Amino acid sequence: MSKKSPCQIIKYVYSTLLMLFCGTIILGAVFTGQTDLAHEVHPAVAFVVLLIGITWLTMVEGGQGAIVGLGPVDGELFRESHPNTYRCTSTVHKGDNLDRYLLGRQFMVILIVFCIEMSGAPLGGVELWGFPTWVTNIFLTSGLAMILFTCMVGQLNSEINGSHSMLDYSK
Repeated sequence: MSKKSPCQIIKYVYSTLLMLFCGTIILGAVFTGQTDLAHEVHPAVAFVVLLIGITWLTMVEGGQGAIVGLGPVDGELFRESHPNTYRCTSTVHKGDNLDRYLLGRQFMVILIVFCIEMSGAPLGGVELWGFPTWVTNIFLTSGLAMILFTCMVGQLNSEINGSHSMLDYSK
């Protein structure tokens, strides 16, 4: 493993703390009933929908990187070692199935992100744990916390993992 520069370490720590802060305040808004779904149904339902949505989004985003990345790779190289991956990729890379998958995946991502937003995005005028209004305006009212949480937890890490570990991710 290569040695990280102090600047990289600061970025990693800052990014992780920001992600944890955003996740915490989103869950705070959920459990205090200040999101659409938590207000209309129940905070536990909103939490479950948020958890399932983020998990599903990671599978969809990581799967895309793995499936697209394995396109030019000869399937016979991993037929024995990764039989499930071989079956999946041989079906997806037949004809125009990959184009159909990518188009359908876009619609699925829209649906998933809509469900995540409905369960985790706060209602207007949210007040949380005595935070100053400017903090809730920056992170909750503007949607910045939801954007960062969804991208950092549900999309970016799984895309990177899916593209670096294609055979294992597409099982």
